[in-house]
Amino acid sequence: MIDLDVLDKQCPKCCGLGRIENPAWYPIWATRSDLKDSFQILETKEKLTIAEETAPDQLDEPIFFICKKCHGRGKILTNEGKQLIEFVRFWLNPNY
Repeated sequence: MIDLDVLDKQCPKCCGLGRIENPAWYPIWATRSDLKDSFQILETKEKLTIAEETAPDQLDEPIFFICKKCHGRGKILTNEGKQLIEFVRFWLNPNY
């Protein structure tokens, strides 16, 4: 039986969130400390509405960036996970 818990782990770069905060927003979050916590639990449309009300003319940049290490998944493969993927690719692709 395969232990699925050893195949992936939490991404160390984004701490499992799948996204990284944009440093350009730090000054705005510093002035409105309640914004940072609320952005992490709100949906995208609500985030945009709050951002527009708070800083209507300031930033055209995104609030978060997708984590490049985990590609937004929040998890990365361990060595065991990579080995399993290679095994599956080998047996699925006849031209491998």
